[in-house]
Formats: sequence, C-alpha cells, structure tokens
Amino acid sequence: MEVADHYIQLRMTFPNVHDEEELHTTIGELAQHLCCTMRNMNLIMNKFMDNNWIRWNPKRGRGKKSVLVFCVPLLEVARERFDRLLQGNRLEEAYELAARLPFSLREMLMQGLQDQFGLRSDQGAMGRIDTLRIPQNFPFETLDPTQAAMWGEVGIVAEVFDRLVRYNAERQMCEPSLAVAWESNPEGTEWTFYLHKGVLFHHGRVLEADDVKFTFERIILDIDNPCRPLFGTIAKIETFDTLTVRFVLHSPNFMFPDLMSSMCASILPRDVEPDRMHPIGTGPYRLTRNHPRLLVLDVFPTYFRGRAYIDRVEVWQLPQSGLIESVIKQDLFPDGQPHAVQHEVQGGVYMTFNMRKEGPQQDIYFRRAVQQLLNQQEMMDAFPGTSTQPAYSLVREHFWKPTDGEIVGCSIQQKRTEPLESNTRTSLIRAEELLKRSSYAGQTLRLWVEDGKKMETDMLWFVQRCEQIGLHVTIVPGDPVSAVYHDEFGSCDLVYTGEVFDEHAMLGLLTMYTFQNTLFLVAMDDVWKRELDQECRRIVGIQDGGERLAALLELEARLVDEALLLPAYSFREEHAYHPSLRDYKVVGFGMPDLRRLWVKRKPDAENEETSYPAYIPLW
Repeated sequence: MEVADHYIQLRMTFPNVHDEEELHTTIGELAQHLCCTMRNMNLIMNKFMDNNWIRWNPKRGRGKKSVLVFCVPLLEVARERFDRLLQGNRLEEAYELAARLPFSLREMLMQGLQDQFGLRSDQGAMGRIDTLRIPQNFPFETLDPTQAAMWGEVGIVAEVFDRLVRYNAERQMCEPSLAVAWESNPEGTEWTFYLHKGVLFHHGRVLEADDVKFTFERIILDIDNPCRPLFGTIAKIETFDTLTVRFVLHSPNFMFPDLMSSMCASILPRDVEPDRMHPIGTGPYRLTRNHPRLLVLDVFPTYFRGRAYIDRVEVWQLPQSGLIESVIKQDLFPDGQPHAVQHEVQGGVYMTFNMRKEGPQQDIYFRRAVQQLLNQQEMMDAFPGTSTQPAYSLVREHFWKPTDGEIVGCSIQQKRTEPLESNTRTSLIRAEELLKRSSYAGQTLRLWVEDGKKMETDMLWFVQRCEQIGLHVTIVPGDPVSAVYHDEFGSCDLVYTGEVFDEHAMLGLLTMYTFQNTLFLVAMDDVWKRELDQECRRIVGIQDGGERLAALLELEARLVDEALLLPAYSFREEHAYHPSLRDYKVVGFGMPDLRRLWVKRKPDAENEETSYPAYIPLW
C-alpha cells in the first residue's frame, strides 16, 4: 500500500476526531487499526511526518498515551491519491479508493472525473495515440450479439462486429457491408449473399461463408436463444463456395436484408468458442480488455473498410455512488463554448404490465385506468422545460395521437367493444370510473421503475395521481440489467422503463416484439409472445416497405389500444464536444460514430499530451 492509503485508512478509523484535535493513543493501538506490526507502524508514522500530514508526540512508559494530531484533511490526501491513480490509468484502484470514502467525500472526489472524459491525444515513442474515454453507469452483462439487450452493450457490439448488411439512416436503405451484394427469388423465400474477399477476423483468419452459416445455425438450433424468433423464418442455410451463402426460408420475408443489419446478426468466427465477455468479430475495433471497471477497444488496423482514426476507446464503469451526470458536465469546457449536437432518441419511455403475474393488470379496465393516469400531456405540463415531448408511439416520425372516441386498432385477441371515454371529462375522472369497473380490490401494487432521477420523479407524480382515485402503488427502483438477465421485476405488477432503437425504426419495432431480451417481452406472458411472433411473421411477408411499416404501426396501435404499451414521452440527448473533434455524428444508441470521428490536433501540441473534452451522456 502507498503511504497515502495508510493515511486514508487511519484517518477514517477516527471519523469523530477533527483536524488539529489531539488524539490520545499508542503505537500498538494504531498498528491494530492498520493490521501491521509495531515496527512497521513506526515507519509509517515517520512517513506521515515527512509529508507534514500529522504531528506525533510519543510518550514512553506503561499506561502513558502518545498524542496524535491529524494536520491534513482526509479529502486533500484522498483527492491527490485518486488523481494520481487516474493519471496512471489505474481505474480499479481509483474506484476502490472512492468506494471506501464517506458518501459526501466520495461525491467531491468524483468531480475529478470530469477531466478524464473525451479524447486524449498523446505523443510518445510509438507515435501519436488518440484515446476516447466514455462513461458507463451499468455493468456489462454480455457482449454476445444474440443476447445483448442494453444499449451500452449494443454500442460495443456495433464496433466489435460487422453484419452482412448495414442500414444507412441518411438514405434510409440497406447497403453492403460484409456482403457486397444479395438477391432473392420473387417469392422472398430464398436469399443469397455474396461476401467480400479477404475480410479478417480479429484473430487473423479470413471470413468465409461457413462462418455466416455457423452464426445463424447457432441461433436457430438453440430453442433458448432470445433472438431465435427474430430469425424464425429461416429453414436452412447453404454454402456454395467460400464467398456465397443462401438462406432458405419457411415463408416469405421481404424484410430479410433489414434483419441482416440487426446487431443480433453480427457474424462470429466458427473456429472460436463464443465468449460472451471477450468476443471476436471483424469490426473496426477489437476488444483487448474487459474488466468490470474498464473495457478497452483498440483499433483493428487491417479493417476491410479502412482503419478508424481513433486508436483506442475506453469505457469506464462509474461506481454506484449516487454520482449524477452534472458532476461530469460541470466546468468541462473552461476555455470556451463547446460544439453541441442534438440527438433525438428513436424509441421512448413507456409503461407496461407484468402479464406473467396474476393480478388486476390482467383486467383491461384496470390497464386502461392506468393509461388514463399516465396522461402524456399532463405529465409534460407537470415537468416543463425538460428535453422531452409527449409520445403516442415509440417511432419518432409517427407520434400519432388518438382522439377520444376513435378506435385506433383491433385487439390481437378480440375486437374492443367499449368505446374510449369522451374528452369532456378529465383523465382522473375517467381513470376512477375504469378502476371501479375493474377487478382491483384495494391491494398495494408494486411498480418497477428503471433507475434514474427523471424516471423516479415521473413515478412519484404518477403515484400521487393513483392515490387520488384510491389506487395504491409502491415504487420499486431497479436496473434494467438485473431485470432482463435476472428477472428482477418478476414480483412486480407494473413496469416503467424505456426502449431505445437505432435509426432503423421499422427494425426497432420488429425487434422489440420478437427479441426475447427486450424489457417489453420480458413482461409479456407466453400467449402474448406467440401472438406478437405470428403477427410479425405475417408483416415481414408484406413486399411493399411502406405497407410493412404501416402494419407495424398498426400492431403498435393495437397494443396501445389494449393498454399493454403505454408510451409516455420521447427524449432528446445533447452531446457537447471540443471544436477540435471533427465529423462528430451521433448514431444509434447514443454513441458518436467512431468510424468517422477524427481530431484536428493543436499545432503547438505536437510533443505533449492534449485533451479534447467531450460530454457523452451516460449509457
């Protein structure tokens, strides 16, 4: 241990002793606190005095106590030690140090992180290294493309792997990626893809058609794979040579190229056992380290579409210390105004119900009562000035709003027979009437709320509205990682969370209804899962893209009509970055496009370390 660590440990042992206050103790007692010998304790005390951290007046003789005075505040020594650990890239030790401190000191210490995020450019013996550091507030559970559900995880998958096809959001069309071209028969039941030559995996082997076959057989032959329904139309996969692969389908699927652009369709090497935390792909970055506190991506120099500019990406796991993003944003740009880019997130915040659990949520009148309570416009009016807007759909371009009395869609299971209430009465009155018609019997229900200050504030407002009509709800905060991978909300009745799509909205909706690791499907029972799967299989068989999107939106409208999907609002993120960062474009899942980003380094910084701060919202 460093001498500073000893001082911090000893100073925390006496929390009620003030600086410059005399403490009567012995070397033996101090040695017990530090779990060391008395000889070592004497050496440590001498180092403390060399640093002017303490005054020590030893007393000799049985029963006599020496006098110890702490001269330097705990925060000062801890901050200096914390900064040195960060500068040395010793993140694990820095976080362990922060975690040991009292909450108030921990928060002040964490303000040092604001200097760490963004791009750091270092000139050394090996040349210039540009490193982008990004914060993350939830741990990575898996980086297996067929399992990953959190948008932070999917952001890493996007850089480590490639897919046969990529979606161009600007042109709103699929373009070649690992495949140079593809074609289908007129019926849409056979799709053939032709691969690029010479594409390398990160472990050095050339991509072949058998790797594509391995990737998708791994999915369709595993009945427990969560993305199996997404590719449920695949009957068999054939390879004709090392560069040609054909998919034969059970039924027409005119959305098949779009599916091939999904992160779930990332291509894996067949000769390496898949590792959910240390994957190997063909992407512009290869994963070189994955520690619970630090994930490192290094540029893949021989990437087939050209070397990325940024040499290294570090994703730092922030400790769960109540740290808020304002700590990171604070004084991030002391030398001028940053450039800013607004990112309208595709998807949104919504409420749903745990349909796997018995309770009043099985009653449509109860669900519609909750739907009235979660009134989008009234929620926005309660929290003015935020970067949100009321949403009636999770697709940004289609924030349709049903008028009262309008039938917005037929139920998947049955036509609705009850008209929506007239808009001449308030939403609370309508909610109270619907609640009385429901099977709710006065019990207290558990509402799972995704961790986050905004989400919990929303639900405090919602719970107050519930109480006004006699509906009793208690909030259960939780994180989506535990909810998806460990069934955290299994005992809850209501669920308040969000869904984030990439820029391919049609694929986003389809994935939400078929990929079993979405929070929405985690909450649905088997009956609804089967219904959604059947509907999606029908929709992908529609040849016209406009008609397919209309059908998916109709399906969403039905779920809203059944009060199974209660959209609340969409939101906007703002990235801020130093003007020297060029071609800064935000892509799906809130990440800057690392394949385009570059830095115009200061002319006078050729032989020194230079920082270019950037604020990237927490994943």
